[in-house]
Amino acid sequence: MTLWKETEGRKQETMKKIFLTFVLCLVWTGCAWAHGDISKLPNAAQIMQYRLVLYMTPEDPAPRNGLAMALYRTNKLEEAEGELRYILERDPRNFDALDGLGIVLISTERYEDALDYLKKAVDINELDVMAHVHLSVLYEKMKQPEKAKKELKKAKSLATGTDELEKIDREFELVGGE
Repeated sequence: MTLWKETEGRKQETMKKIFLTFVLCLVWTGCAWAHGDISKLPNAAQIMQYRLVLYMTPEDPAPRNGLAMALYRTNKLEEAEGELRYILERDPRNFDALDGLGIVLISTERYEDALDYLKKAVDINELDVMAHVHLSVLYEKMKQPEKAKKELKKAKSLATGTDELEKIDREFELVGGE
Protein backbone atom coordinates (compact mmCIF):
# COMPACT_ATOMS: atom_id res chain seq x y z
CA MET A 1 0.00 0.00 0.00
CA THR A 2 2.83 2.46 0.81
CA LEU A 3 4.56 1.83 -2.52
CA TRP A 4 1.33 2.72 -4.30
CA LYS A 5 1.01 5.96 -2.27
CA GLU A 6 4.63 6.87 -3.01
CA THR A 7 4.10 6.26 -6.72
CA GLU A 8 0.88 8.30 -6.69
CA GLY A 9 2.65 11.07 -4.79
CA ARG A 10 5.44 11.20 -7.37
CA LYS A 11 2.90 11.27 -10.20
CA GLN A 12 1.06 14.15 -8.58
CA GLU A 13 4.31 16.03 -7.98
CA THR A 14 5.36 15.50 -11.60
CA MET A 15 1.96 16.69 -12.83
CA LYS A 16 2.22 19.78 -10.63
CA LYS A 17 5.64 20.57 -12.09
CA ILE A 18 4.39 20.09 -15.65
CA PHE A 19 1.36 22.26 -14.96
CA LEU A 20 3.47 24.96 -13.31
CA THR A 21 5.88 24.94 -16.23
CA PHE A 22 2.96 25.26 -18.65
CA VAL A 23 1.46 28.15 -16.68
CA LEU A 24 4.83 29.85 -16.41
CA CYS A 25 5.34 29.53 -20.15
CA LEU A 26 1.94 31.07 -20.80
CA VAL A 27 2.57 33.91 -18.37
CA TRP A 28 6.05 34.54 -19.70
CA THR A 29 5.07 34.50 -23.36
CA GLY A 30 1.98 36.58 -22.59
CA CYS A 31 4.04 39.26 -20.89
CA ALA A 32 6.72 39.12 -23.53
CA TRP A 33 4.07 39.45 -26.22
CA ALA A 34 2.23 42.23 -24.42
CA HIS A 35 5.29 44.18 -23.35
CA GLY A 36 7.92 43.03 -25.82
CA ASP A 37 10.73 43.38 -23.33
CA ILE A 38 10.94 42.24 -19.69
CA SER A 39 13.13 45.24 -18.85
CA LYS A 40 10.17 47.57 -19.51
CA LEU A 41 8.08 45.98 -16.74
CA PRO A 42 8.06 47.27 -13.13
CA ASN A 43 10.96 45.89 -11.09
CA ALA A 44 8.82 43.48 -9.05
CA ALA A 45 7.35 42.03 -12.25
CA GLN A 46 10.83 41.82 -13.78
CA ILE A 47 12.07 39.82 -10.81
CA MET A 48 9.20 37.37 -11.21
CA GLN A 49 9.67 37.12 -14.98
CA TYR A 50 13.43 36.59 -14.80
CA ARG A 51 12.96 33.91 -12.14
CA LEU A 52 10.46 32.17 -14.39
CA VAL A 53 12.91 32.24 -17.28
CA LEU A 54 15.69 30.94 -15.02
CA TYR A 55 13.42 28.13 -13.88
CA MET A 56 13.41 26.93 -17.48
CA THR A 57 17.01 27.88 -18.41
CA PRO A 58 19.00 28.09 -15.17
CA GLU A 59 22.42 28.41 -16.80
CA ASP A 60 21.57 31.30 -19.14
CA PRO A 61 23.52 34.35 -17.92
CA ALA A 62 21.35 36.97 -19.66
CA PRO A 63 18.21 36.53 -17.54
CA ARG A 64 20.36 36.08 -14.44
CA ASN A 65 22.01 39.46 -15.19
CA GLY A 66 18.56 40.97 -15.71
CA LEU A 67 17.37 39.50 -12.42
CA ALA A 68 20.42 40.86 -10.62
CA MET A 69 19.82 44.37 -11.94
CA ALA A 70 16.12 44.25 -10.99
CA LEU A 71 17.15 43.07 -7.51
CA TYR A 72 19.67 45.92 -7.37
CA ARG A 73 17.01 48.48 -8.27
CA THR A 74 14.80 47.14 -5.47
CA ASN A 75 17.71 47.37 -3.01
CA LYS A 76 18.06 43.60 -2.60
CA LEU A 77 21.81 43.97 -2.82
CA GLU A 78 22.87 40.64 -1.27
CA GLU A 79 20.65 38.71 -3.68
CA ALA A 80 21.88 40.78 -6.62
CA GLU A 81 25.48 40.17 -5.63
CA GLY A 82 24.83 36.44 -5.33
CA GLU A 83 23.33 36.24 -8.82
CA LEU A 84 26.25 38.15 -10.34
CA ARG A 85 28.85 36.06 -8.53
CA TYR A 86 27.06 32.92 -9.76
CA ILE A 87 27.57 34.13 -13.33
CA LEU A 88 31.21 35.08 -12.74
CA GLU A 89 32.01 31.68 -11.21
CA ARG A 90 31.02 30.16 -14.55
CA ASP A 91 32.31 32.94 -16.81
CA PRO A 92 34.85 35.26 -15.17
CA ARG A 93 34.89 37.52 -18.25
CA ASN A 94 31.15 38.17 -18.45
CA PHE A 95 31.10 41.91 -19.07
CA ASP A 96 27.56 42.51 -17.80
CA ALA A 97 28.18 40.62 -14.56
CA LEU A 98 31.48 42.43 -13.94
CA ASP A 99 29.88 45.83 -14.52
CA GLY A 100 26.78 44.90 -12.52
CA LEU A 101 28.79 43.61 -9.59
CA GLY A 102 30.78 46.84 -9.68
CA ILE A 103 27.65 48.94 -9.19
CA VAL A 104 26.29 46.62 -6.50
CA LEU A 105 29.58 46.94 -4.63
CA ILE A 106 29.43 50.73 -4.94
CA SER A 107 26.06 50.60 -3.18
CA THR A 108 27.50 48.49 -0.39
CA GLU A 109 30.43 50.89 -0.08
CA ARG A 110 33.06 48.28 -0.98
CA TYR A 111 34.82 50.68 -3.26
CA GLU A 112 38.14 48.89 -3.78
CA ASP A 113 36.34 45.68 -4.79
CA ALA A 114 34.03 47.69 -7.05
CA LEU A 115 37.04 49.27 -8.71
CA ASP A 116 38.53 45.85 -9.48
CA TYR A 117 35.35 44.63 -11.16
CA LEU A 118 34.70 47.83 -13.09
CA LYS A 119 38.29 47.95 -14.38
CA LYS A 120 37.93 44.35 -15.58
CA ALA A 121 34.70 45.31 -17.35
CA VAL A 122 36.35 48.27 -19.07
CA ASP A 123 39.30 46.09 -20.08
CA ILE A 124 36.82 43.82 -21.87
CA ASN A 125 34.82 46.64 -23.48
CA GLU A 126 36.43 50.05 -23.21
CA LEU A 127 33.78 51.56 -25.50
CA ASP A 128 30.86 50.86 -23.16
CA VAL A 129 29.43 54.21 -22.08
CA MET A 130 27.80 52.98 -18.86
CA ALA A 131 30.94 51.28 -17.54
CA HIS A 132 32.65 54.69 -17.65
CA VAL A 133 29.64 56.28 -15.94
CA HIS A 134 29.89 53.67 -13.19
CA LEU A 135 33.62 54.32 -12.80
CA SER A 136 32.89 58.04 -12.59
CA VAL A 137 30.40 57.49 -9.76
CA LEU A 138 32.86 55.21 -8.00
CA TYR A 139 35.72 57.72 -8.20
CA GLU A 140 33.39 60.39 -6.90
CA LYS A 141 32.53 58.17 -3.91
CA MET A 142 36.23 57.50 -3.39
CA LYS A 143 36.84 61.27 -3.22
CA GLN A 144 38.85 61.33 -6.44
CA PRO A 145 37.11 64.14 -8.36
CA GLU A 146 39.65 64.41 -11.18
CA LYS A 147 39.32 60.73 -12.07
CA ALA A 148 35.54 61.03 -11.75
CA LYS A 149 35.47 63.95 -14.21
CA LYS A 150 37.78 62.12 -16.61
CA GLU A 151 35.54 59.02 -16.66
CA LEU A 152 32.37 61.07 -17.11
CA LYS A 153 34.01 62.99 -19.94
CA LYS A 154 35.02 59.66 -21.54
CA ALA A 155 31.44 58.37 -21.22
CA LYS A 156 30.03 61.49 -22.84
CA SER A 157 32.59 61.32 -25.65
CA LEU A 158 31.43 57.77 -26.41
CA ALA A 159 27.75 58.73 -26.46
CA THR A 160 26.26 58.62 -29.93
CA GLY A 161 23.40 61.09 -29.48
CA THR A 162 21.24 63.13 -27.15
CA ASP A 163 19.26 60.05 -26.08
CA GLU A 164 22.42 58.41 -24.85
CA LEU A 165 23.56 61.60 -23.10
CA GLU A 166 20.22 61.68 -21.25
CA LYS A 167 20.69 58.02 -20.37
CA ILE A 168 24.10 58.89 -18.87
CA ASP A 169 22.45 61.43 -16.57
CA ARG A 170 19.73 58.95 -15.51
CA GLU A 171 22.29 56.20 -14.88
CA PHE A 172 24.53 58.57 -12.94
CA GLU A 173 21.63 59.34 -10.60
CA LEU A 174 20.50 55.69 -10.36
CA VAL A 175 23.93 54.47 -9.32
CA GLY A 176 24.30 57.23 -6.77
CA GLY A 177 26.29 59.99 -8.37
CA GLU A 178 26.15 63.42 -6.82
